[in-house]
Amino acid sequence: MSLRVVHVVDSLQLGGTETQSVALVHSLAARGVSNHVVYFQPGPLLARLEAPGVTAERLHVDSFLGRGFVGLMRRLVRVLRERQADVVQSYGFYTNLPALLAGRIAGVRVLVASRRGFATDLRPAQHRVDRLVRRLAHYTVVNAHAIRARLIEDEGARADTVVVIPNCVVERGPIVPVHDAIVGMVANLRPPKDHATFLRAAARVVEIVPTAEFHLVGEGPEEPALRELADALGLTSRVRFLGALEPDAVWAEINRFAVAVLSSSSEGMPNALLEAMAAARPVVATAVGGVPELVRDGVTGCLVASGDDAALAAAIGRILKDPALAAAMGQAGRRLALAAHSPTRMADDFLRLYRQPDADGARA
Repeated sequence: MSLRVVHVVDSLQLGGTETQSVALVHSLAARGVSNHVVYFQPGPLLARLEAPGVTAERLHVDSFLGRGFVGLMRRLVRVLRERQADVVQSYGFYTNLPALLAGRIAGVRVLVASRRGFATDLRPAQHRVDRLVRRLAHYTVVNAHAIRARLIEDEGARADTVVVIPNCVVERGPIVPVHDAIVGMVANLRPPKDHATFLRAAARVVEIVPTAEFHLVGEGPEEPALRELADALGLTSRVRFLGALEPDAVWAEINRFAVAVLSSSSEGMPNALLEAMAAARPVVATAVGGVPELVRDGVTGCLVASGDDAALAAAIGRILKDPALAAAMGQAGRRLALAAHSPTRMADDFLRLYRQPDADGARA
């Protein structure tokens, strides 16, 4: 009988965690694993769950408080028992609590929690809840060694229960040669991504490369303020806000970039950089969180300090003005991304975890 895994995801919108969860489901299904996806909010990724070995259903969430949460727990426990789940896999704060608690009640053999980043958007009370809830799990999967260190050193997690499984990258099509000096960034327009530093760097880059253009892929609450900043910096005609794009459209846009940038103040292991590397694009990124685990400074791209627009601009300008360097970095990044971050490797790592014989003795 095949292994039965129930995945509990918050939403199926076009986010990094959501994309990684769908990639894992597909790769596990290719290995004969039976996957059932429980999601709370629908989104474009639902269509990608229509595949052999994959089923999905929505559980409506009215509230995580009071009767709404009790009702959710009853439904989720029923699903786990009906599916005879061997494993429950959750994907962060909003799914750790219901998935792990329901898994304990239903008697599921292996419970795996996740921390996909540094959770800078959580309130102190939410951090405390998540820390307590993850003790119900046999393992907590993180996507970067920097996050593992944080959980062990600052949150008291047991080292033997926190497992690093890096994100994967899925090739979406052919690679297109660079034609224009387009500097791009793929990230939701939220404070941790620090687009303001990107725009200030852009104003410096045009002094080095007058033909440079800047494309921002993503949407979010910071957009009005960022548009105002672009205007104030005299970049109105050079900056394009492209909004949220479907995965294939994101890949096509990345293939227009001469340099891919990530100016974040906090990151786990960013999918945007992995996709840019897979597309053979040199990257310039801030040395935060798990980024230095992904970007080899001077080899696959350049690392700079967070918030340093001058350093960011200098690195971008250097690559734009040296096509041979850009090509070498791009090819090195592509080799690394495809070799070390394939969906096959990620699925194999998860399967080894699911099949650990001593799971019943572990607690995160």
